[in-house]
Amino acid sequence: MLNQKMGGNWYDNCDDMVRNEVSKIKKYVPGKSMDEVKKEYDLDRVIKLASNENPIGVSEKVKERINKVAANINRYPDMDSRGLKDELLEKLDINSDMIAFGNGSDGLLKVIAEVFLKKEDQVIISYPSFVEYKFVSQLMGSQLIRVWMNDYIQNIEGIINSITEDTKLIFLTNPHNPSGTIIKRKDLQVLLDNLPEDLIVVLDEAYYEYVSDEEYPDGLDYIREDYPVIVLRTFSKAYGLAGLRLGYALARPELIDYIMRARDPFNVNKVAENAGIAALNDKEYMKKTLENNKKGKEYLYNELSKIGLKYVPTEANFILVNIKAHDSMELFKKLQSSGIIIRPGKLLGYQHHIRVSIGTTEENEIFIKTLKKYI
Repeated sequence: MLNQKMGGNWYDNCDDMVRNEVSKIKKYVPGKSMDEVKKEYDLDRVIKLASNENPIGVSEKVKERINKVAANINRYPDMDSRGLKDELLEKLDINSDMIAFGNGSDGLLKVIAEVFLKKEDQVIISYPSFVEYKFVSQLMGSQLIRVWMNDYIQNIEGIINSITEDTKLIFLTNPHNPSGTIIKRKDLQVLLDNLPEDLIVVLDEAYYEYVSDEEYPDGLDYIREDYPVIVLRTFSKAYGLAGLRLGYALARPELIDYIMRARDPFNVNKVAENAGIAALNDKEYMKKTLENNKKGKEYLYNELSKIGLKYVPTEANFILVNIKAHDSMELFKKLQSSGIIIRPGKLLGYQHHIRVSIGTTEENEIFIKTLKKYI
């Protein structure tokens, strides 16, 4: 009866039932997995340097903790992730009502948008920038204001000049993805001192652990000084837990309270929480991670210079490389056919660039050797 009234199967008309904001969103298309590339090109080995993952593998302490907790995954996780929270409260010296956990920092970005954005609101982002900021803004139907980068640096003056009475959120990524540059302390201070009321800055610090520049501002300092800032951090990068999806938000208690109201119950699983606890306590793993990144960065800088390619000095675990007149998609395909997966700049807003994650010593050497074949 239902099908007759609708003139066929109900799903023929499902477009009419979907919110306009969702209809306009383009689906995120991830790159091919390592197994897919192996199969497509009949390769024995594939090196993935596309997603800024930790190349040294998983902490042994994390593996041990996961094995122990596996026997209890028939039980729901602690909704407040109290074990992990206690570890971070001691590490960061904050109160328990200043932190919220999420299914990756991506999941928290969506919650933040759901809490604070209405259709008439404006959102300011740097461009190019991390695609998730665009996604969550479009999902809520908010107007997206893009402020072009100054070469590879986020344009703080341009962001300030773009603020209107309808601006509700500003998304900043520090270090920036995909350039790897940072907003320095003095520049962030200028922005925060020029904010009108009822405006929140979301400071995405996904690569926080990798930064060595002394002028880098710790977003938590501004929260302690009562600035309207939400800081996002993740266990996906330096801590090597990308597959478990674990992130957290830091903010004043009033903001965290609303995030907790909108967040899904049990949105951090038991395995992820326990892996996070073990990761925080494995100091040797973190030391090894940072040493590998520093060594790899210096090697790639040197080798790219020998080839005659310019790069953007990075404070993260990836490098944005200018490949001159070469088309990034064509180079991406050539490298992929040789078993090297990188990120083409065309998808990131930099047509004649590629973004390459810093791998192990062996992976970096193979990447450079393969790159020389095509550049």
